[in-house]
Amino acid sequence: MACKLHRVRYYNPKPVQVNCVAFNKSNKLLALARQDASIEIWDLNYAPYLIKCIPGVENTSVEALGWVNERLLSTGLGGALVEWDTDKLSIKYTVMLTGYAAWCLDVNSAKELVAVGTEQGYVNLYSVENDEIVYRKLFDKQEGRIICCKFDQPGNILATGSIDSIRVWNVETGQATCRISVARRGKETIVWCLAVLSDGVVVSGDRYGRLTFWDSNLGDQIESYTTHKRDILCIAVSDDENSMYLSGVDPVIVQFVKVKSGSNKQTSANWVKNVQRNIHEHDVRALAINGEKLISVGADGYLTLSSYPPKWVMRIPPMVPYPRSSVCAGKKLLLLRYSNYLEVWKLGSYAVNKNGNVILNNTNIKKEIKQENTRTQLEEDTEVIAPNEIDRHDKKQKQTLKLTEQPLKLVSIQAKGKKQIKCCELSPSGELVVYSTESHIRMLKLECDDESNISLTKVLISGITCCDRVAFTADSRTLVACCSGELKILQVDPEAGATVIQTIACDKYLKTKSILHLVVSKVTPTSYIVAADTMGRIAVWIKKAKKFEFYVTLPKYHCVLSAITIDDRRETLIVVYVDQKIVEYSLVDKQVTSSNKAELHAEWSARTAPVVSLSAHPLRDALVLEDDVSLWVLDNNTTSDFEEQPSAPKKKQKWFKKLQTTGLHVIPLKYLSGFHWLGDDEAVTLEILPENIVSQLPPGIGSKKHAL
Repeated sequence: MACKLHRVRYYNPKPVQVNCVAFNKSNKLLALARQDASIEIWDLNYAPYLIKCIPGVENTSVEALGWVNERLLSTGLGGALVEWDTDKLSIKYTVMLTGYAAWCLDVNSAKELVAVGTEQGYVNLYSVENDEIVYRKLFDKQEGRIICCKFDQPGNILATGSIDSIRVWNVETGQATCRISVARRGKETIVWCLAVLSDGVVVSGDRYGRLTFWDSNLGDQIESYTTHKRDILCIAVSDDENSMYLSGVDPVIVQFVKVKSGSNKQTSANWVKNVQRNIHEHDVRALAINGEKLISVGADGYLTLSSYPPKWVMRIPPMVPYPRSSVCAGKKLLLLRYSNYLEVWKLGSYAVNKNGNVILNNTNIKKEIKQENTRTQLEEDTEVIAPNEIDRHDKKQKQTLKLTEQPLKLVSIQAKGKKQIKCCELSPSGELVVYSTESHIRMLKLECDDESNISLTKVLISGITCCDRVAFTADSRTLVACCSGELKILQVDPEAGATVIQTIACDKYLKTKSILHLVVSKVTPTSYIVAADTMGRIAVWIKKAKKFEFYVTLPKYHCVLSAITIDDRRETLIVVYVDQKIVEYSLVDKQVTSSNKAELHAEWSARTAPVVSLSAHPLRDALVLEDDVSLWVLDNNTTSDFEEQPSAPKKKQKWFKKLQTTGLHVIPLKYLSGFHWLGDDEAVTLEILPENIVSQLPPGIGSKKHAL
C-alpha cells in the first residue's frame, strides 16, 4: 500500500554559531554555548545526544565554559562567573568579577581552582571546593585585556595571552614570573589560544596563523610554524601529550605529533606536522578531544566529530532542540518551532478522482529530481511505496501527486519578550497552541474559517508559570506539563481557561528533576502518562476515576533513552536508547515483552546517530524511527520475497537483499527535522536542506576579518 507523504521544506531555522565548548572527561558530557547565549549539554557516552538545553537571554553572552566535576561554570561579557544548576536548568550562583567583561576561564586539573581573565587585565582566582565559589585572590593587574588563560597540569602556574604578550603566573603568589613578547616587526599580535605542556612549554596560536612553542622559564622561543593563512583560534592537546590539533578562521584542522629522536642515552622530542583535514568551511571556534575522536565547533553551528585514521566524520546540524513540531491530523495543521517564535501552517491538499484515488502528475524522473532541488518549492506531496515494497535503487517508484492547494502559513506567534521557547504543542483538535519560555507559559486559541480569516485569543492559565515539557490528551481538554520535577495536570476550557487540578511530585520515581521525554497516550482504553529523566529513569502514571495515580517504573538501563512512544493498539511502551537498543514494555502486564529484532541487524547496531523520534506504523506491525538523515522502518514480521536489483553493484545487491529479508528498510532524507503520521496512509516530514543552512551563514575566510 502506498503512503502519501508531505515533504515540508519551508522550515529553515537560522543556524547559530557555537562560541565555546567544555568536555567533562569523567562522565563524557559536552557543554557548548552558542552565540544567542544558550547552553547545550550533550551525552557522548554512546551516540551524541542532546540531553539538556538552557535557553539564552537576550543581550547576554557566554564566552567560556568549564566543568568542575558535575558542576558547570560559565563567564561572558556580563562580567560575572556563573554556576548553572544542570538539574533545574537555571542559574545557581552568580559571582561578580573584577575587571568587567570576561573572555576566558580555566579549571585546574585537581578541580579546586578556577581562573577568569577579564577586559581590564585582571585574573580572578576562585576556590571551587565543597560545592562553593569562594574568592581566593586577584593577580597583579596587566595592561590590556586577557583573551585566553590556561593552567599547567599540576596547577602551579597559569599562562595568559593578550595583545602582543604572554605572561606566566605563579598561582600561589599571584605574580608574573615571565613576560613573553610575541609582537613582530611592529605589528600588533593577538594571542587567541594557549596550551601548557607537562614539561613547562607554552604553546600559542595567534592572529597571523603561527603556532609557537615557548620556554615558560626563560621566555625564549623554541620553535614556530606558520600553519594557517589566518587567525588560530583554538588548540587541543591529547591526554598523553603526543598529539595536538589546531584551527581557526582558516578552518583547516592541522594535527601535530610528538616525535622522539636520538640515541638511547640522549633522546629529544620534536613536534612535527602530521595531517591536515578540511572538515569545516567557516571559522572553527573551539576544539576538544574525546578519546580517539576530535570535537570541533564554530561559525557554521554544526557539532562535528571526526577521527583519522580511519577517516570518519559525523556532522550534527544546528537545529532547534527536539521536539520541533506538532500536527493536527484532522485539520492538517502543522506547528513549527523556532528559537523565539512559532508558525502555524495549513498543509497542501492533493487531487482525487471520482473513485477517491489520488491523481498523479505526469512527470519523468529528470523533471522530478530537478523539482526536488528547487529551493523555492515549499512543499512536495509525493506518493512513496510502503516500506515492505521500498526499492532504494529504483527511483521510478516515487511519484508526485497533483496539488490542488498550496501550503499556507496561517499565523506567526512571537514569544513574549522575544525569549527563547523551551517547549510547545498544538492540540489534537487544532484549536489550541501552548508554549513556554523560562518565565512564562501561554495558551492561545486559534480560529480560522473557510475564508482564511484567522484570529488568536489568549486563554488564561492559572496554577503554573512555566514548564519544560507539555502534552495534550486526545480530547484536547487535559494538558500535562512538567516543571522542576513536578507534573501539573490542567483542565482546559478554551473559553474559561486552563486550571491545575492535580500536582504529581516525581522525585520518588525519577532520579533528576530534568525531564527529557513526556508522552501521553492518545486512543488507548486507559490513559497513561510517561515521563523519562536525563538519567534514563522511566515512570508511568495511569488515570483512575478523575486522577492520575502512579502505575509502574520501568527497569533501569545503563544509558539514557533517546526516544519513546506508546503503541495505542497494543498498549505497549516502546523505548529506544542511545546505544540503539529497542525495548518493548507491556503496560497491561507490566513486563518487558519480546523486543524488536533490531539487535539482529549489523547495519542497525553500527549506527552512529541516535534515534530522536519513533512511532508505530498505523497499519502494520512495524516501527518508524527517525534520525537526522533518514527514516528507518523496522518490521517485526520479516519477509523474504524480494528481488535483487540487477542494476546495483554486487556488494550493494548483497547488502540491500540482507536488509529486505530481515525487515529493516531505510529512507534517506537530509536533514530530517520531524516526522508525523496524519492518517493510516498519510504522513508529513520536515526537511532542512543543507544548502539552506549554508545560505544563512556568514562569509568564509575569503572576505572576512576576525576581531574581538
